Amino acid sequence: MSSKKAAGRSPVKKGAKPSGAASGKPDHQTDGKDAAPADDTVHRQETPGSHPTGLSREAKAALTLQCAFRRILACRERKRRLKERQEYEELMDRLQKEAFVALVRREQEEAEQARKKEEEEKKKQREEQQRKKRMLEAAFEGDVEEMKAILKEGAFNRTPLYRAAFGGHLAAVELLLQHGADPRLYADDGNTPEQVASLDSVVAILSAWDVTLTDTMLQKMEAEQQRRVLQKQRHKEAEVRQARGVPKSHSKDLALRRSRKTRGGPNVLFTSSSKGPLMPLGPHRTTEAVEQLAKEHERCSRELQQAYAELNRRITEHDKCQRKQMGNTELTLHAVADAEGLVEKLRVAAEEAEEKLSLARLKLREQMQEGSPSEIPGLKCSVQELDDVLMKDVGGKMQTDGRWPLIIDPSGQAAIFLRYRDTNYLNTANPADMAVEAIRLALLGSLRYGKPLVFDMMELDMFDTVKKQLERLETGLTQALLSKKILESERYRSLLRPTDRPEYAETEFQIARMEKFRLFVVTKRHHPPEELLQAFLPVQVLLSGMARRKRSFRRPPLPQVAPARPVR
Repeated sequence: MSSKKAAGRSPVKKGAKPSGAASGKPDHQTDGKDAAPADDTVHRQETPGSHPTGLSREAKAALTLQCAFRRILACRERKRRLKERQEYEELMDRLQKEAFVALVRREQEEAEQARKKEEEEKKKQREEQQRKKRMLEAAFEGDVEEMKAILKEGAFNRTPLYRAAFGGHLAAVELLLQHGADPRLYADDGNTPEQVASLDSVVAILSAWDVTLTDTMLQKMEAEQQRRVLQKQRHKEAEVRQARGVPKSHSKDLALRRSRKTRGGPNVLFTSSSKGPLMPLGPHRTTEAVEQLAKEHERCSRELQQAYAELNRRITEHDKCQRKQMGNTELTLHAVADAEGLVEKLRVAAEEAEEKLSLARLKLREQMQEGSPSEIPGLKCSVQELDDVLMKDVGGKMQTDGRWPLIIDPSGQAAIFLRYRDTNYLNTANPADMAVEAIRLALLGSLRYGKPLVFDMMELDMFDTVKKQLERLETGLTQALLSKKILESERYRSLLRPTDRPEYAETEFQIARMEKFRLFVVTKRHHPPEELLQAFLPVQVLLSGMARRKRSFRRPPLPQVAPARPVR
């Protein structure tokens, strides 16, 4: 029995598990669930991926070649992907750098554009300041033609209306049109203000504007200008006739008087009467008339001085409002314009009073001296010679005379010359310049740095005011200045204050610089007071032919137009 069982079984090695034949079924029908797990080595050998034990040598070689080839392809793919990754990273780095550089360049371009824009704004401001300066200087000299040229000029012949329309300033366009601006003028680029307007509302106003109104206003302006010129000429002729004491109806008597004067007859004043012929005016009555005219001129000068002071206050208020960006600048501007109108009116009255007084004094001198009027003693020079006469003292005439110069210049060119030189300029009509502290600092600066001290009295008689302010500063200072004792024995020390800046210390004053100190008094009056002629050396400024013809139409300087100069 046991031998049969042993013969029916296949021999099993020791340690090996029996196969699925024990269940009574063939091996290839054995279910994997009921079979015991085989060994890992045996399992790998029976997997479909392993080489069957029954493959031929050629099949095994083919499988080996395929595995090697696939491995080579995998290595190549890996290298390709690594290369692509490296290129991608390099591309990203390069793009980041380029983006950073582009960002920096864009910031630089923006900064450059901002800088250029700022420079253009500064340039425009400088041009505007220069234009204002030219306008103020033209107004100072009374040069009407220059003022008109400044108002009309512009880059590429572009009018103010052209620029206002281009900028889209509706209120400015309306204001310019109402004051006579012509919308038909072409600029150098061939465009009119309507063609360059940036807003539809501006285009509508310009297109709807009636140019006949502009023509009417221009004609009225020209007629008014001609009327003023004729009125000035008639007024001047009437003043000359009134000063001579001869009305229009007595032209024959005037011719008789001229003939008597040419024949050497007595040179006397005449008065007219409606009931009889011309009668001579005696010296006593002439003196009374001169005194009355002198009082009238003094009154006009005092009113003009007050008007100048009021104008300076209005200008100071307007400047403060502009600096603080207040909203009432239009009111202050109107106040300045009103003050300027009052100054102009009083200036004309003062000029008329001065001319009448001068003519009356001239007649009185002719009557008392029975000869030609004596000229003012002193020096005479042209504007071009002021540097040689005042600054260099060529010939030593000022040093020989010993007095400070009194510059007599009705045209006002000497004041302009001295203002733009290295001087401490004080306008006697400006209350700020005539303050005691301002005079002290100006005098100290002139002594410290050896420069001239200028008192510009314009057409006013302000010498008493100057003396009063000097005496308020220090008793006896006027006489010390006129006698030049201020330059001796360290007289300047009494003007020093403990609060002064370090450059005004006692050790900073040098004799070599103090010897260059000068005191100049400038006046526009044809005949200054006798007190000034005695205290100073008269220096008359002669005008050229062109300037002499324009002298009657010059406008006197306003105190506010003088450029601010730091006092050293």
